Amino acid sequence: MAGPHTPDGAEAFTVISVTWEDVPVWYHAYCTHPHATTATTFAQGWGSSRFAPISCADGSPVHTYYAASSFACAVMESLFHDVPLSPPGIFDLDRLTHFRLARLTIPDPIQCVSFHTPCLPALDLTRADLIDSLPAVYDSTRKWSQAAYDQCPGAQAIAYGSRRDDSGRCVMLFGQRLPSSCLTVVSDESMAVEPLRTKVLQLADTLKLNVI
Repeated sequence: MAGPHTPDGAEAFTVISVTWEDVPVWYHAYCTHPHATTATTFAQGWGSSRFAPISCADGSPVHTYYAASSFACAVMESLFHDVPLSPPGIFDLDRLTHFRLARLTIPDPIQCVSFHTPCLPALDLTRADLIDSLPAVYDSTRKWSQAAYDQCPGAQAIAYGSRRDDSGRCVMLFGQRLPSSCLTVVSDESMAVEPLRTKVLQLADTLKLNVI
């Protein structure tokens, strides 16, 4: 499967300001196993996602952190990330044991390289190239987040629309470009207990997923 073309080093990136008025509270779903992560833990080079890991100029990992604009979006991008929707797949409820959901605020404003659909034509990209592509081409999509980081030194994140829930907005924060203690946690709850367990089950039911 072919991924997006490779950045050439002089992309027409669009940098936007995302404010509390845009998204008052963000949602961060995270797993406490195998890493002993907390609500404010930035990934430091581990994992393999659409836009991370990426590197600083000295080769050290950019510290990254994903957040979504709604509960449903956060769950779709984490717990249900690999669960097929057509036909509906299977979700193992035991996975909730290691998952938590944080509600938090981030600095106002935050400067983001926009990978939202209206900004992609200037990069000679489509949403299918970058956002809706499959894990097989993540090596190619990460080159775009790396280029955004390298070419936009004032950017503190990238912003884009969720692949799994196109009603939701997502950001991937660059830890080294944000003030320390930049995340203010409003709540931090286990998804395995109420009320979040029921909310996850309700979303699974809406999607007709098979829960075991």
